[in-house]
Amino acid sequence: VDQIHPLLSDLMQSLQQLPVDVQFASSKEKLLAWLIKLNKYSASHQLDSDDVRQLLFDLESAHLIFYRSLSNK
Repeated sequence: VDQIHPLLSDLMQSLQQLPVDVQFASSKEKLLAWLIKLNKYSASHQLDSDDVRQLLFDLESAHLIFYRSLSNK
């Protein structure tokens, strides 16, 4: 958690500065849910393999949606 939380927190702060994009809103919500989940754990908590896999999937999905939104403008 202590390795992931600061990075995800920085990412969310950057995303909040972007204009609201309906397609990207659900991705922001998923990433915010991860940040809230990580806040509940101690710094030394280890995510299990299922959580790691889901977090990576959510991050990759958000990246793809964000990248596509840039190419559409």
